Amino acid sequence: MTIPPRLIGRREAAEYCGIADSTFSLWVSTHKMPPCIPGTRKWDKRAIDTKLDEIGGLSVNDNEDAYDKWMRENADES
Repeated sequence: MTIPPRLIGRREAAEYCGIADSTFSLWVSTHKMPPCIPGTRKWDKRAIDTKLDEIGGLSVNDNEDAYDKWMRENADES
């Protein structure tokens, strides 16, 4: 059984995100994607997933009070 690597190069990272290499580079330079791991030319898939979750509005705020979260999620929109 081959385990896929957690660290991937720029081309693989772009492919992983489903975008062009040039778009991935732009997203890195504008902080939409994380930088490569210092001293390498590799990206951590989990760091990419975290940024994609933020972009998609899926990130979790662990600092939010449970009551405040409930109030936000159950606020009356009228």
